[in-house]
Amino acid sequence: MVREKINSVITVLSLSMVFFHLYTASWGTFPAVQQRGIHIAFGLILAALYGIRDSGSLAGKTINVFRIIASASVIAYLLLNFNSIMDRFGIPSTADVIAGILLVVLILDFARQMTGFALMGIGVVFLLYAFVGPWLPGILWHRGYDLERLVTQISLSTEGIFGIPLGVSANYVFLFVLLGALLEVTGIGQFYIDVAMRAVGKSVGGAAKVSVVASSCFGTISGSAVANVMATGPITIPLMKSLGYKPAFAGAVEAVSSTGGQLIPPLMGAGAYIMAEILGVPFRTIILAALIPSAIFYCTVFIMVHFTAQIHNLTGADVSSLPSMREMFIKRGICVAPLLTLLAMLVFMRVSIMRAAVWSVFATLLVGLFLSRHDIKGYLIALKGACVSGCRTALIIAASTSCAGIIVAIINLTGIGTKLTSAVLALAGGNLFLALVLIMLTSIVIGLGLPTTPAYLILAVLGAPTLIRLGVVPVAAHMFVFYFSCLSMITPPVALAVYASSTLAKADFWKTSFEACKLALVAFFVPFIFVYDPVLVGHGTLPHILLAAVTAVLGAIALGAAICGWFRGPIKILKRIVLFIGGLFMLFPGFAPSLGGFVLVASIYFMERRKET
Repeated sequence: MVREKINSVITVLSLSMVFFHLYTASWGTFPAVQQRGIHIAFGLILAALYGIRDSGSLAGKTINVFRIIASASVIAYLLLNFNSIMDRFGIPSTADVIAGILLVVLILDFARQMTGFALMGIGVVFLLYAFVGPWLPGILWHRGYDLERLVTQISLSTEGIFGIPLGVSANYVFLFVLLGALLEVTGIGQFYIDVAMRAVGKSVGGAAKVSVVASSCFGTISGSAVANVMATGPITIPLMKSLGYKPAFAGAVEAVSSTGGQLIPPLMGAGAYIMAEILGVPFRTIILAALIPSAIFYCTVFIMVHFTAQIHNLTGADVSSLPSMREMFIKRGICVAPLLTLLAMLVFMRVSIMRAAVWSVFATLLVGLFLSRHDIKGYLIALKGACVSGCRTALIIAASTSCAGIIVAIINLTGIGTKLTSAVLALAGGNLFLALVLIMLTSIVIGLGLPTTPAYLILAVLGAPTLIRLGVVPVAAHMFVFYFSCLSMITPPVALAVYASSTLAKADFWKTSFEACKLALVAFFVPFIFVYDPVLVGHGTLPHILLAAVTAVLGAIALGAAICGWFRGPIKILKRIVLFIGGLFMLFPGFAPSLGGFVLVASIYFMERRKET
């Protein structure tokens, strides 16, 4: 009985959160701090309600009741006294300090509940660093800050918890998470999977190709690697296993394909919206920058899946139960309306991201109503469930971005970001390649156990400025750290996406992780290439960009063939090496390397073709 009442409260709050964000994105004119404050208040209270519902002990329920009271009181105090706090900025009152400290504690606990101890632990380490800096050696030293200064920076300004990361969560990410939940519950998401199944399911290795296509399509909805795995994996992984794929490989295909969902436009992950805010560029600039690298990523995975199927003689899936592609689009073609609306709004009409998301939500609601016109009551119940599930998913991003705000505030206050940039530059000796390797390793290490968004955000402050100082184009520098923050999802020893997929596949984690890194190997080269020549991220003339796109995709296919050891048939090690070098050259923009790579790849192609005759 109590559980049902709590669920009712959760439903009411979730619906209120949805209406609030739709209103502020379309018609509302809330100041930034107030909008972000209400957003995080919803998040804190909903998380505590879930804690009460799911806790099995009286102590756990009591603590979560306190969290609700404390969250509501602190946010109400900060919002109602915002003007007064700004008037005495830098000289907070005792009440301001108490509220600020309590907010930090609540945010750290929020991060623990939603993402685990890793992000909370990093936040605690940075807080301790703010206090013990005067006693630390070398570049870690700073003069130290009193409690009032720290509270002002972290809790009472837009430089910390209420900064850009939380703003991105409140303004953009929530709307797209809601859109993803609505697309799934209305059956539109299933339409994408059915289209993928009909398009490539019956070809050689069709089950794995369905995973690649479906995960990329679903990735444009959710922008979360683990969410992609859990949404499409229960369908694609058993299908792959039933057709002969080993469990570890099936799990790897799903993990890599789902990780790529964070890289593929138009939605990408939350980090992409933060990137646009930090760089001060329209989001369509980020979309264009991601197009060619994401195409390379998915072409490589797709071709490696195809070649692996050829090696093991794996057949396609049975798609006879599905209607033809023509019939699917005649009956359910309206399902593409939400994404077409989003693309049209962003690319052609050039409206704000928030407005585009809202119109896509409305388009989804109308499509869902059309598809469920014979069961309106059931449709409304499904919508209610989608709002609740969407809000719960959004809590993870809210927790990540608010806790990351604490970390960024301390990085900026202590100057450690500038010091580490100088240290990397000194260690690299001004060598760009060495700096890239160091930042790549740092990105992967920081990304271990963290969601992509806070991992990218930390590196956007620590790593990207280093590359920019070395002359790298800003969008390429930020895309570099974003890519490796995403790839940490499949990089052991943590590899969150691999953990999820290996669990579904009932496969060994380490074998699955090895196969995933093998499938995504080309993706580890691509960021280096677009740093040296940013034409791959749309920085150049249209002819150069198109030429780079074509040669890069062909090079990716050659690299995939070399890694798998199959190119019109099995190939030996020497030919694989030549093919790998040729494919790598073709990835580099520019006429000379592309031509040289093309000659090497073509020579292997004709040698293999001659063997067939």
